[in-house]
Amino acid sequence: MSACRECRYIVQTKEKVCPKCQGELSDKYSGMVVILDPERSEVAKLVGVNVVGNYAIRVK
Repeated sequence: MSACRECRYIVQTKEKVCPKCQGELSDKYSGMVVILDPERSEVAKLVGVNVVGNYAIRVK
């Protein structure tokens, strides 16, 4: 799995480009947040996410 350096979206692909924002992917990330309902989620607001998915907390 890899995480995008720009939007922190976690993907399970061997591609080098994020499918959401076209940012660079990295294998080095820590922590993960699963957002199921971004409109009502306080965590999604704190992380700055408005789309359902898995997101890394920190990407190197």
